[in-house]
Amino acid sequence: MLKITTCIISMVCTIGCQKKQKIVEQVSYMYEGDVFMPMDLPTPNSVRAGSGAPGHAYWQQRADHDIKVTLDTDKQYVTASEVITYTNNSPDTLRDVWLQLEQNIHREDSVRVRESGSTGQDDFEGIKITNLELDGVPAHWHDYATLGLIPLHTPLEPNQSVSISLDWTFPFPTVNGIRMGYDDAYDAGAVWEFAQWFPTPCVYDDMYGWNNLPYIGRGEFYTNFGDYNVEVTVPREHIVVASGALQNPEDVLTKTQQERLEEAMTSDDVVAIRTLKEVASSESRPEGEGMLTWKFKTVDIRTFAFATSASFAWEATSVAIKDLDGSERRVLCMACYPKEVESYWDDAASMVKHSIRYYSESLYPYPWEQMTVVRGIEGGMEYPLLVFCRGRDEQSLFNVTDHEVGHDWFPMLVNSDERRHAWMDEGLNTFVNYYSLESYYGNQEHRPDVSAYRAERYKNDLKAINTPPDLLRSRGHLSYRKPGYGLRLLREEILGQERFDIAFKEYVRRWAFKSPRPSDFYRTMEDMSGMDLQWFFKGFFEETMQLDQGVVEVVQEQSDGKWEAEITLENVEDWVCPVKLEIQCEDGSVHKRNLPVTVWAWSTRHKHKISLPSRVTTVTVDPEGAFPDIDRSNNIIHVGM
Repeated sequence: MLKITTCIISMVCTIGCQKKQKIVEQVSYMYEGDVFMPMDLPTPNSVRAGSGAPGHAYWQQRADHDIKVTLDTDKQYVTASEVITYTNNSPDTLRDVWLQLEQNIHREDSVRVRESGSTGQDDFEGIKITNLELDGVPAHWHDYATLGLIPLHTPLEPNQSVSISLDWTFPFPTVNGIRMGYDDAYDAGAVWEFAQWFPTPCVYDDMYGWNNLPYIGRGEFYTNFGDYNVEVTVPREHIVVASGALQNPEDVLTKTQQERLEEAMTSDDVVAIRTLKEVASSESRPEGEGMLTWKFKTVDIRTFAFATSASFAWEATSVAIKDLDGSERRVLCMACYPKEVESYWDDAASMVKHSIRYYSESLYPYPWEQMTVVRGIEGGMEYPLLVFCRGRDEQSLFNVTDHEVGHDWFPMLVNSDERRHAWMDEGLNTFVNYYSLESYYGNQEHRPDVSAYRAERYKNDLKAINTPPDLLRSRGHLSYRKPGYGLRLLREEILGQERFDIAFKEYVRRWAFKSPRPSDFYRTMEDMSGMDLQWFFKGFFEETMQLDQGVVEVVQEQSDGKWEAEITLENVEDWVCPVKLEIQCEDGSVHKRNLPVTVWAWSTRHKHKISLPSRVTTVTVDPEGAFPDIDRSNNIIHVGM
């Protein structure tokens, strides 16, 4: 709450009763205004500048991966080998490397299972690592469920790399994959979705050192950028789509499919690479026997996912986008789905196309070669160049697809830490989705997530937006809707669209392929908007302050043919916002006034004086309901004769 100044008795003890009451009335609404005081942000340094930009000495680690994986669809078993080239770009000497082993979330000794009970994968044996070597020399590791610790043979000095090679296996989770999974609801064959499925180094950064939080599943992930070469071996009848560009189409596609794919790469129209009718035909797969190996490659991504099934129809188109230097290139936009969902998936590739175009124009050019949406068990989940969506109708499919594709900007491009600051990907993405949906639907009624936030509904939910997601039972309110709403409020009501857009696009440009923290976002928005926003981010994102603006009274008198009105406003709760006033007069005229947030800098009450052509009849605070007011019963006053 605001700190009310009440120490006034000694000031008024010798003053007459009437005058004393007047002073009490004036002073008792004064407060210290701590909402306007600077936030306690990290001290700027050479890595993270005070402007919110990466400093001249910014660094981040790198982890390049070469992976070969085989799926045994009969035994539901995964076998893989992997070589990780880990590069130490930090100024520190490292003596160990921590690994993420996210599939071990199903093991009985994981935090998730011990906290909440079985995930449904009873007796899950987890990832079995064998043949671990460091630079070709056998090594050992310590098993901590979803984490593994590898002591290095020799310390890894700055600007040095180590090669970590290992073989590993795990049973595919068919009951509850937690962001990956198995869906056998289709006549032509089941769908397998692989995500967060391979050992990879934890992030080592300038803020926390090793980011080795145990994987629980509520917070998503925070990983290193790297190049990926991945070979996926599956049954011959399968189609595979992945977080990478296909490198060997001549081995895994028919000649007709190769030609169609080439056509789609330059086409504005949707091209059927494998039609629904062809799914049931053996001629839609290359001749021969045995399994096929699909080879994929991508540079500068933060993880790798793929999906595989015999049931996939495959459609593709492409969209032209402009890079930062003004040159033009095309991005391949694809969709894979079984025939059972044809009625609302038949336009999925075009949905991807819209999202790639919209976010490339409004945020930052999409940096990779392609994007694919695939139907499987996962309701909605994002990975570089590939998103999992389910959908129950055309609108829900587009809304989820657009949201998941938007994640390739937050956090696949702007690599925020989803384990600690979920709002920096979910909230920012929900915010930009609002405008993408407006662009897609036009005047058609739709269901934007931002509008689902209602301040009065959550007035007793006193957790800050910047609460780590592992400490939240549900992330929907604080990670998605509230920050999305808050950013829209900042754009539409605080900064204005032009001022906000310049600052927001600069944030994306500054932190593309880097890892920002909340302080970097706050500082960039202030730096590029030229406005003090400490009160905004402190109250709405970092703390649990709430807003309740009201109108207390209207005093007016007629003088020289005009009416002079004094409107008393009150800020009841502990957060502050600018004030929008609508004043209606007896002659039918309506007058609007916008008061800056600084009217609350020294008092919880503000008297606004205004000259009007006739007597005031009604005063309304926030007439459009634009601000997150928790009690609107005091937002309007009707003035009697």
